[in-house]
This record gives sequence, structure tokens and C-alpha cells, in this order.
Amino acid sequence: MKRIISAAMTPFTDDGKLDLDSAARLYEFGISAGLDGFFFPGTMGEWATMTQSERAELAKAACDIIGKRARVLLSISDLGLASILENADRFSSFSHDAYVIVLPSGPGAPADPVACLHKIADNVDRPIYVYYVPGANNIRLTTAQFADLMAHPNIAGLKNSAGEIRTRKELLVLKRTLPFELYEGEEWAIDEALMLGCDGAIAGFGSVGARLMTSLVAQFEAGDVAAAMESQRTLIDIYHRVFRPAVRWWCAGQKYALNYLGIIASDRCRLDGQQGLPEEERADIRKCIDQYREQITGS
Repeated sequence: MKRIISAAMTPFTDDGKLDLDSAARLYEFGISAGLDGFFFPGTMGEWATMTQSERAELAKAACDIIGKRARVLLSISDLGLASILENADRFSSFSHDAYVIVLPSGPGAPADPVACLHKIADNVDRPIYVYYVPGANNIRLTTAQFADLMAHPNIAGLKNSAGEIRTRKELLVLKRTLPFELYEGEEWAIDEALMLGCDGAIAGFGSVGARLMTSLVAQFEAGDVAAAMESQRTLIDIYHRVFRPAVRWWCAGQKYALNYLGIIASDRCRLDGQQGLPEEERADIRKCIDQYREQITGS
């Protein structure tokens, strides 16, 4: 079975506090759309703006709300190895399925990324998924390093957001001999990733685009590749119109769309660069949602 996992957004109230009521509606919307899991809180979830206690509060609430209806993956990413392991310890009592880790860049970047990830996997109480995003942390792995990494028994898989066909192909070759899950991280490439043999996608646009993504998977598994490709083209159109040109409003645009759909109560973002979404941008997002409402909501 191919899976779609949403890198979920974090709803806030107008005054910037966690909005767990809106979070519950967001999770229910995703479950009703057929999502197989949720990932909290990543970049799309504005984790860098949250305190440790807020991250724990959100993670606990998500586990309680979702239960066993979908997989729950919790991010333990942080600025260094010690704080990463502390995050895992903090979440250990929650009823989640696995951890997700993206290695830090800058002063906290490990000298040996594979050895660091092995040490994390050795010292946590759940399987881990590695979020490979070299464009963000500037950590690039060779094929030999991927093989060493995925041979660890507590590393379950990888989200590939390299945006490169060669990286995906190298990982797919490794899957012939190593038992790990490979998820596409780019929304615009889900159809081809499935066709090549990936296990699904972990996608930041899953909060709005969940139903289209799960429909795409169902069409692919039914052998209707043409329909899957058409769903992919529709998804790309919605993605660009919600995130706006050059993905300028990647957080604010999706939150405004969710607010317009009545799923979250406020489109408040904490990130400084996502403040002040202009009215002309909002107007086109409304047009997009109205045009594709049936594909987004199922009604």
C-alpha cells in the first residue's frame, strides 16, 4: 500500500497561541480525506517558533485526537545531538508511531552525518525516519552513505526532498536489497515517484491537498495512470495558486486557504516572513479554492 502523510500545519489563535480546537478539525479533515499519517511539527508546522512545552502540548494532543486511525510521526529535530535526544525522551510517553529527524546545519551540523543518525537511532524508543533535505541543511549523502544509514535496524525510512531524479533512483536501487520505506517530499512529483516505486509521499501541502493526493494514489493503484497524472496536474495548479508565485506565501497561503475552507479559525502565522499576505493574493486563493472545492473537500 502506498501512503500519503501530511506534514501538518500548526494552527494558532489570532493572538498567537496554540489552537488545539482548530488542530482537531484539521486532523479530522485529513483523516476523512484518507490520509495515512501526520508528521508534527516540521517546517510547515512552524516548529522553530514554538517553545519546547508547546511542541509537547501539540504532540500529545495530536496523538490523543488521532489515536490509531492514522500514523503519527513526531519531529525531534533540533540544533544539536543532545537536544535531539532530549526531545525524544520528552515525547517517549506519547502514543506515536515513529520519530522524524532532519539534521541541523551551521554550528550544530555533525561531522559525520551517518554516525550521528546511527547514534540517534541507537538511543530512541521508536523507529526513526530521516528527512533528507540538502537544500535546507546543506548535508548531502553519497550512495554508500545511504546504504550504511538504511542498514540500521531502527531506521525505518527516508523522506527525500532533494528534488533530484538521480537521488531518487539511487535510493530505489538500494530498496532492492535493504528493507526501508522511501517517501517523496516534493508535491509536484508524487505521480512519477509512485510509478518508479516509492512508498508514497510526506508532503507539506497535505493539509489542503490531502484528498487530491490520496485520490492520486488510489488511481495509480487501480492502474489508471492517466487519471493519476491528471490529479497530479490539478494538484500542481492548486499548489502554485495557494503558495503563490515563487512559493512566496508557503505558510500564510495554505493557512488562509484552510481558514477560508472553515477548517481553522485563524490564518495567523508566527514566522516573520509570512506576515501581511496581501488582499490581492488572498482573492486569488479564494478563487482557487472555489474552483477546486469539490476536489479539495469531496463535496
